[in-house]
Amino acid sequence: MKKQLITALLLTSMSQVAFADAKQNLDNFFTKVTSMKGNFTQRAFNKKGQVTQNSSGLLYLSRPGKFRWVYKAPDPQEIIGDGRNVWVWDKDLDQVTVKPANQAISNTPISVLTRRDPPGARFHIKPLPKKGGVDWFQLVPKKASRDFRRIDLALDAKGNLRNMTMYDQLGQRTEITLNTQNNVPIAGKTFYFEPPRGADVIGKAR
Repeated sequence: MKKQLITALLLTSMSQVAFADAKQNLDNFFTKVTSMKGNFTQRAFNKKGQVTQNSSGLLYLSRPGKFRWVYKAPDPQEIIGDGRNVWVWDKDLDQVTVKPANQAISNTPISVLTRRDPPGARFHIKPLPKKGGVDWFQLVPKKASRDFRRIDLALDAKGNLRNMTMYDQLGQRTEITLNTQNNVPIAGKTFYFEPPRGADVIGKAR
């Protein structure tokens, strides 16, 4: 009995250490990663678990506040955050929509990635079972969001974000699988956007 108790205590201690290391990895991702770039695939599911959309493209991120999501398939579209405004360019429609960043991404999933601060201030964090050799975390916003209920993040041992799964208020989810590099140089012009001549522009930039 005594031996079993010691074994149980050791396993609990090891589990706590492992979580502490993984949690530190998560904090480092949000506080020490200043840039990120790579490619992604995205799948959207309805509340029945059926795939409703598949897409893929490129991602560029510069903290705080700047990003560029380039959807290449199936429909070309770009979403650019220049730190002041968020631009959505639908190439097929030749239409640009612009909103101030604080209105467009405040308390949304993209704001999770563009901020540079420890996530514990804004989220309840729960460790999830390790899958595929990566650490998973569940993040539930402390302040209710109309856009999502929770976000699950997966980080590899090097601190690279490998998956982001978002659950919205309607029971739908979006899974994004990433192949990215952290703290790499990205040209400033990547986050600059000027509407193409002749494009229909909806909204007003700050």
